[in-house]
Amino acid sequence: MEYKATIELVNEGTTFFCPDVLKLIKLVDEQKSVKAAANIMKISPSKAWKMIRTVEAAIGETAVFKARNAGADTYLVHISPACRDLVAKYAEFEKKSQEAVKKVYGQIF
Repeated sequence: MEYKATIELVNEGTTFFCPDVLKLIKLVDEQKSVKAAANIMKISPSKAWKMIRTVEAAIGETAVFKARNAGADTYLVHISPACRDLVAKYAEFEKKSQEAVKKVYGQIF
């Protein structure tokens, strides 16, 4: 027997940060493109943007911003400092939560 504990951050009844959103944000950071990140995750770019906008509504700040690619007519997408901070805090909270759940699981089962 095993357990599975998933950490979700919720604002006013709506999940705004979970493992899928974390994956999206990390891919956007790597790819510098919401569309490329969405393609990797096999979701539509509009769904990816909706996930990002939900994060922004919850934290009250921009999560990603576009910057013109030097010497080109394209834009690169960057993660905002507020979003980087959220990712770091979520990772720490998730790690400590998993450790606590593992301990309790061991005590009970």
